[in-house]
Amino acid sequence: MSREGSLFERLLKEPDASDPLDRESCVMRSVSAHLGKMLSVRVGSVQTVPDYGLPDLNDMKLSLNETLTQARVAIEALIQRYEPRLTDVVVTAFNEGNDPLRRAFGIKASLEVGGVKRAVKFTANLGSSGEVRVIHT
Repeated sequence: MSREGSLFERLLKEPDASDPLDRESCVMRSVSAHLGKMLSVRVGSVQTVPDYGLPDLNDMKLSLNETLTQARVAIEALIQRYEPRLTDVVVTAFNEGNDPLRRAFGIKASLEVGGVKRAVKFTANLGSSGEVRVIHT
């Protein structure tokens, strides 16, 4: 995959190479979308890549703290393995809002766009249906 988006993303809208902000925003949207898709897939659901995805957090028979620690480690490993545009990945778990049952993960990493390496941050919000929404923060 191109470091600037998937083939379909590039076919739909080629970023203006003379505008580094447009190019960077396209890359950020692409990375956010890919992270959301990756984190919404459960391990074992992709036959050709059996380790792709996250374990089901509801199936873990551990304390909440241990579950979050394992999830954090699994998210870091998944991103390092399947999102090559991000390097130096660090994931943290935290409560989302005032609800102690709503969880989110902060993702800090480095991203190179146009030869410039930048620190980037994303927030992955866990939905009740298992889908993960990722936003660039």
